[in-house]
Amino acid sequence: MVDAPYICTQEHIAMTEDGALIHNARISNEWHARNQVNKLPWPAHFPNLNPIKIVWKTIKIQVIKHHQPHTMDKLSAAIQMAWNELSPTFFDKLLLGMHDCMQAVISSNGGPTRW
Repeated sequence: MVDAPYICTQEHIAMTEDGALIHNARISNEWHARNQVNKLPWPAHFPNLNPIKIVWKTIKIQVIKHHQPHTMDKLSAAIQMAWNELSPTFFDKLLLGMHDCMQAVISSNGGPTRW
C-alpha cells in the first residue's frame, strides 16, 4: 500500500469501512495501525449509507429492465443512457433521505432499521 500524503499532516484521522473481507485483511489492519488511522465502528445491521451505491443499483435495474447489452460498448452506452435519465428530483430525494437514514441508525444504536 502507498501511504496517503495527508495522513502525516493530520492530527487525527478516522474512517469507516464496511465489513468486506478486504477491509479486514491483516495487511490492511496493520497499515491502519502503523499510520494511526482509527476505524469508526460499523453497525451490525448496517443500511446502505453510501448514496452512490443506491445510484448504481438504480442504474443496474434500469439497464437490466430496458437493455440487454452483449458487448462492453453496448453496456457502456446503456449505463450512460440510464445515468442521463436520472432526474434532479431523484438526487434530491436520495440526499435528503440520508438524514433520516443516519438518524435511524443512531436511534437504533446500530441495530436494524427500515433501510
